[in-house]
Amino acid sequence: MKQKRFLIFFWLIVLVLAMGICIAVFTRVPIPMGAENQFRVYSRNKPDAEITVAVITPDGTDITAYGHDGARIPVPDRLYEIGDITKTFTGAIAARAVMDGKLSPNERVSEILPLSRAVYSPTVFELLTHSAAYADFAPGIEKTGLSGKNPYTGISANDLVSQMHDFRLTSEPPYLYSYSNFGTAAAAAVISQTYDVDFYSILTIFAQEELGLRHTFVALEKSMDHGWVWKNTDAYLASHGLTSTIGDMVAYARLYLNGEQEYLALATQPMVEINAENSSGYFWKISTNGDCIWHDGETGHFASFLLIDRDRHIAVVVLSNYGNDRFGNIRDIGFQVYAETLENEL
Repeated sequence: MKQKRFLIFFWLIVLVLAMGICIAVFTRVPIPMGAENQFRVYSRNKPDAEITVAVITPDGTDITAYGHDGARIPVPDRLYEIGDITKTFTGAIAARAVMDGKLSPNERVSEILPLSRAVYSPTVFELLTHSAAYADFAPGIEKTGLSGKNPYTGISANDLVSQMHDFRLTSEPPYLYSYSNFGTAAAAAVISQTYDVDFYSILTIFAQEELGLRHTFVALEKSMDHGWVWKNTDAYLASHGLTSTIGDMVAYARLYLNGEQEYLALATQPMVEINAENSSGYFWKISTNGDCIWHDGETGHFASFLLIDRDRHIAVVVLSNYGNDRFGNIRDIGFQVYAETLENEL
């Protein structure tokens, strides 16, 4: 009897300790207002942090970097994975194809990809605006797996088409906004089929030659610690695949601020409502009034944020060599940087 009571007491203690550890790990740390304080809290458990922030205003561009415990450091000459911001490149490529008459938003995917008539087939527009009813993650990919090696590698466009055959609708149209990495990869397969060129080549040429971003690329070899490595046949590189620098991301933001390319303007028109505050363009998130376009991103060990306020000619870029955690979210910090920039500009 004593042994049984001891075991019960022992396991109660273990349960209490486990609950305490879970609460400590998953409870968000209170963060004081102000971007500087948010960077300090976010980086205090990250000894080799290199977080680079660029703010573009009508007066010029200011670039600042933060290290461990929010200390200011020299701006590092380094690469960052930009994660989901890659989707905005895919959206811009699609917008150009639409303007060139190569791609029709009203076409069904089954008219482009080898799908049987019995398979659910969204329109190109639905793919590009996250309104195709596809799930966020592909079959077999769990969000909990994103902290390690690249979970998206090894899935080709042909594999993706096979997975589309297995999709079954659980709701009736019209379909509301539903963020989907699977849908992004499907859109890339459509674009690739339209041009009869693999999407890796399309994306690389578009970023480096069309946009002039020479340090923006898909890493086919291990180019940095904790980085995701891709194959040039991977369908999901259209969703998460690009690596870039702060200089290239500033140049990318300026392309939208300057408004010289019509297809970039098309990609950033509000098309499908996300919520009361935002709509979706071609993979861009757009504020209700249409002035601000933005996107954030995350891979296993990197986080990013890009916001462009075309009305006030302001842009904010935040690139981190760590992901989001209970100590902070780069998207939230980026919005705080933007709010403080607006205050300074008034």
